[in-house]
Amino acid sequence: MSVSPGEHRLTCPQTIEAAEGDDVIIRCGLDPPVDLSDSTLDVARLDLGDDDGDVHCYRRGKDQQDDQMDRYRDRTTLNHEDLIRGIVTLKISSVTLSDSGPYKVYVPDLTASFIVNITVDSAKEESDWIIVLACVCGVVGLLLLLVKRGVIQSCIERLRGRKEQEPETAGNGCEMKNLNMEAAKGDEDLERAAGNGNVLL
Repeated sequence: MSVSPGEHRLTCPQTIEAAEGDDVIIRCGLDPPVDLSDSTLDVARLDLGDDDGDVHCYRRGKDQQDDQMDRYRDRTTLNHEDLIRGIVTLKISSVTLSDSGPYKVYVPDLTASFIVNITVDSAKEESDWIIVLACVCGVVGLLLLLVKRGVIQSCIERLRGRKEQEPETAGNGCEMKNLNMEAAKGDEDLERAAGNGNVLL
């Protein structure tokens, strides 16, 4: 198939966001699609300059590591099967904060290119938020469980019962004291009656 330069364009996401330690996949489709397996393909960092080399190089069926930056060596994987369908799929493994920046995907044979911005966020910040969220959810979940089982209501009722029983106990104590005094007085009356020779029937 004869292809003229400038007839094709790459379509990619403009921005890719990832957390530190994740794998990032740059995926661009050629429109109209054409087999890229025998083409030249470059992915480069625009903010690091040409002197440092490329993120990934592909030359006529083979990945080339000679011009690849040391920081990306053994961290990039190009899907060769997707190239047949006119799709560029490049995986960058275990990204770090220093991997943030603009990446240019370029097919020189077709003069087709696209710039993708990758933003890598600190995994520590995300993990801190996850821990806080997990703690809040745990506390709320525990409270809901206690309410559902009636534990909190039972505790409230017990506390209320204790407060109500305290005055009653004091009142009952006074009543018992009065009863004892009345019983003692009754005993004295019986003794007096017996002493006088009166018999109570």
